[in-house]
Amino acid sequence: MHRHVESVDLLLARRKDCDILWASRPMDPLLPHKISSESKYSRDQMIEAVLNDEKVKLAITSVATAQQLDVNKVVKEARVMINEMASKAHLATVRWLGIVITKVLKRIFLSIHINENVLLRMKKEMQISQVQYVYAPSHRSYLDFILLSYILFSYNMALPNIASGMDFYQMYVIGELLRKTGAFYMRRSFCNDSVYKKVFQSYVSSLVKHSDRAIEFFIEGTRSRSLKSIIPKFGLLSTILESLLEGGVPDIHFIPISISYERPPEELLFAYELLGVPKPKESTVGLLQSLSILRKPYAYGCVFCNIGEPISACNFLSMKVRKAKVLSPYTKLPSTVCESLAFHIIDSHKKNTVLMPINVIALLFNERSQMYPDNPYTLDSLVNDYLWCKNILQTFHATVYSKKSGDANDAGQEILNTLKTHEELLVFDSLEVLRLKQRHKSTKLKILTQVKGHTLSEKTMQIAVSVINVSIYLNPTLSFLMKPAIATLAIGMERAELDSAFKRYALLRLILSTEFAMPLLEDESAVMFEWKETLDILLRLNYINIHNNKYIQAHNLKVFSLLYNVLLPFVDAMYITSLVLFEWDESVDVTVKVVSTEAQKRAEEAFLEGDGWGMHPYSLSLDLFSTSISNLILQSILVPSEKPNTYHVDKIRLGLVLGELHNLSLKRPPGSYRDTVLLSATPLTVQAKL
Repeated sequence: MHRHVESVDLLLARRKDCDILWASRPMDPLLPHKISSESKYSRDQMIEAVLNDEKVKLAITSVATAQQLDVNKVVKEARVMINEMASKAHLATVRWLGIVITKVLKRIFLSIHINENVLLRMKKEMQISQVQYVYAPSHRSYLDFILLSYILFSYNMALPNIASGMDFYQMYVIGELLRKTGAFYMRRSFCNDSVYKKVFQSYVSSLVKHSDRAIEFFIEGTRSRSLKSIIPKFGLLSTILESLLEGGVPDIHFIPISISYERPPEELLFAYELLGVPKPKESTVGLLQSLSILRKPYAYGCVFCNIGEPISACNFLSMKVRKAKVLSPYTKLPSTVCESLAFHIIDSHKKNTVLMPINVIALLFNERSQMYPDNPYTLDSLVNDYLWCKNILQTFHATVYSKKSGDANDAGQEILNTLKTHEELLVFDSLEVLRLKQRHKSTKLKILTQVKGHTLSEKTMQIAVSVINVSIYLNPTLSFLMKPAIATLAIGMERAELDSAFKRYALLRLILSTEFAMPLLEDESAVMFEWKETLDILLRLNYINIHNNKYIQAHNLKVFSLLYNVLLPFVDAMYITSLVLFEWDESVDVTVKVVSTEAQKRAEEAFLEGDGWGMHPYSLSLDLFSTSISNLILQSILVPSEKPNTYHVDKIRLGLVLGELHNLSLKRPPGSYRDTVLLSATPLTVQAKL
């Protein structure tokens, strides 16, 4: 089924008129939260309300007593905290930044698309609704919050209160500018600071109840370097929901927004970060240096912001939860409520992801490089598979961005246009064959002491940086292919019994749940329902056959192989992590960092030796080892010990997991990226024929 999203290009109108006149136009921004003038607080009123909050006062008194401090001194510290935290709204600053940002966006992007019909409907509802609104965009780039603010400014809507990390606050000049566009600042971790925790909770509660502007935060907490959804964070969401339970607003509507980049400006940094090279520290100097992205016009292609349907928080709060809060104001919100809502938002992000042509090309290139390494793509063969793969993705309800309806000529031009944007990664060489380019520069690793994981060899880095760059671009397709891909791994390349295939599906779904931001299904009947639903889809599409209601077998081997191979690096990372932990010397503390480092080292050895587990360079990603460890913690195979941030290993249960993974008998592709010949980094200007 073909899904099409009606959209408009925001930059089209901006290319036709004067940016200064547009940014300085008369405005009366729409305020989404309709509250009385008595209920609306200024910044100073919010600060005083927080300091007079009974819970904040109690925390201040408790800390002063415990640490034998003067209460007034702790009050002053609390006032510093809230002043550091609180946002400002300054339209003149927004207008000035609007001029600068418009010029930058017009320079680096071809177009910025948005599903305007949904935005206009939401805007109409805001004019008559009294609920509070929370924008919850996906997080794929530092540009995300800038883009959302730019969209709201373009449609005469008030900029929200934006939850921001202290990294931005500490940027000279920039931190204060962002505050005036609505940013409020929060520390990354403050669970051990009871005063800060209560001040923050009180401030967020005041924003929910007493601000006429919406709130914006990233449910994932941090940027996804892999361009796929990651496990949500629950802290800020829980605080927002607590405010709803306290009765300050009738409801809160969360607006999920999926932001898809044809090429995020941080793409190469992401590849290095996944391999353990730390990101540059946020600074004003660093921001100025990043303006090098302006050198080449339209270098980052298109962006698509797809706004999902509002999600009512009240639908997740049962009467039992509401009554408990009324009877005891200090009753905590059940964690299941936050988790359910958070995963609902993430699920909306996945469903509303708009795939770009590069995502399809990366998926195909990865498959061809492993299955047919001696038969690389020409333009003609790529066009045929591109149209075929787009059709497959659409049958799994994906939306692939395309300017034209799509015959072979249109597809060929679409591919060439996309590869022009990504000419530093994939190009047609002098023989008109699609090749991967060398992207690694050894100078990136000159400060080896800063590497987060294992220091990979130059040989490994030469291959891994480019391959992980490709893998990052195929990852968004997994929003739609994930469950059928897990099913193909469970079925295997040979004929499999239904019962044993289901057990393998349940295992794979469990160990990959943290990797693909899926809620755990503890009820076996729920897993069985999902399994049967996935099998029905594969049967209907004729990708598998079931014989005598007992055996399953692949039917369409080309599709089956595509789905099967795409998940192998993720399973390999879990196996290698589990093996490292199983062999762990019990005299050495088990921490996330040391286990990830050892697992990455073991993965590199497997990759260079051509071992079955870890043949794909993406298995070297530190993110995969971190999520594997998180999954083992979730399963209580890794149990927190008395010493902070260390764990005990349940080697009996871990051994069972290792045995089950080994019994999958995964079949490996015949080709290996180890043998890939990368083109030099010198840009090519070969014109492929249509």
